[in-house]
Amino acid sequence: MRRLLGTAAVAALLLAGCAAPAAQPVGRGWEAATSAADGTTSGTSSRNDGERAPAYPAPTPVREVTIQEASLPEARDVIAPVRLDYGAIGASMPVDPVGVAPDGQMEIPEDALRAGWYRYAASPADDAGSVVVAAHAGSFVTPRGPLYDLRDARVGHTVELTDANGTTTTWSVTAVEQLGKVTIDFGRYFDRTGPRRLVLITCGGRWDAERQSYDDNIIVTAEPLS
Repeated sequence: MRRLLGTAAVAALLLAGCAAPAAQPVGRGWEAATSAADGTTSGTSSRNDGERAPAYPAPTPVREVTIQEASLPEARDVIAPVRLDYGAIGASMPVDPVGVAPDGQMEIPEDALRAGWYRYAASPADDAGSVVVAAHAGSFVTPRGPLYDLRDARVGHTVELTDANGTTTTWSVTAVEQLGKVTIDFGRYFDRTGPRRLVLITCGGRWDAERQSYDDNIIVTAEPLS
């Protein structure tokens, strides 16, 4: 069965998917939340510097990228990351494996308290390739998520990923970029054969209330320390 090209789908997500999901009710902000389904604590952001995240009225979905059909790479049987910890920005959050939605966008957890690991790219245990983790900067239920503060990332910060077996890999930030969504070459961030690295992605820049989306993406790249 033919699917949509993963990298192009990611581009669509990062242009369209950072709008707040329409199905979610307005929540309490970025405090820790408990999942009624599994009883586990969701992600948290410990920072509150007085900067208000935008309010989220019901958005109109934005579609700005033409997706070309191609076959996705095979999803492999690997040990998935389940938690992301970025202490320097106060971010700690669960990570869910995600793929490509029927509309061609990369799947991403609707609640900004949860991140998505793109399972068609590399896993943390792989010897090569990009481990891609993305999350909303904010959502209806969580107007300001843990990765909202990814804009404060700095070279030299450390990030930890813990997998389903309890193994933690540590990464050192090597680059922090804020790029306009219409100018980003996403192909260079989604690579299964290049150097082993971690790529964190969220939205940032100016909030466009009419489009219900941020203008930019924040992209943080890190190299492995373990």
